[in-house]
Amino acid sequence: MLEVFIAKLFGLYLIIAGVLVLTKKQSLMPAVMDIAKNRALTIVLGALDLAAGLAIVIAYPEVSTSPIGLISLIGYMMVVEGIVYLSLPMKSIQKMVRSFGNRQWFMAGGIVAVLAGVYLAGYGFGLF
Repeated sequence: MLEVFIAKLFGLYLIIAGVLVLTKKQSLMPAVMDIAKNRALTIVLGALDLAAGLAIVIAYPEVSTSPIGLISLIGYMMVVEGIVYLSLPMKSIQKMVRSFGNRQWFMAGGIVAVLAGVYLAGYGFGLF
């Protein structure tokens, strides 16, 4: 039952976030780039990513092609991102953000988020 709730939650979140990335990239791209300029913000985001990712991974450790496996994969990605934000020097974080901070990566990320969201929400709401 909890898996259905989490699939609904992550599915809707990913759909909304993905659509916003695709439709508001001109205003979101500079904001994402600015995150890498603020050490306090990267520490807070890193700690939140790490804590949330660990909670997901502890609850669902097995990555697979099932909806729950996708949620687990997202959790592992959050753990890695959190560790990166907490451990790397700011220069490295800024370089990494710059390398992914272009229109093509934003578009690809938005599309992947929408597709993953539809998959999870469809499972959660019993559409397929």
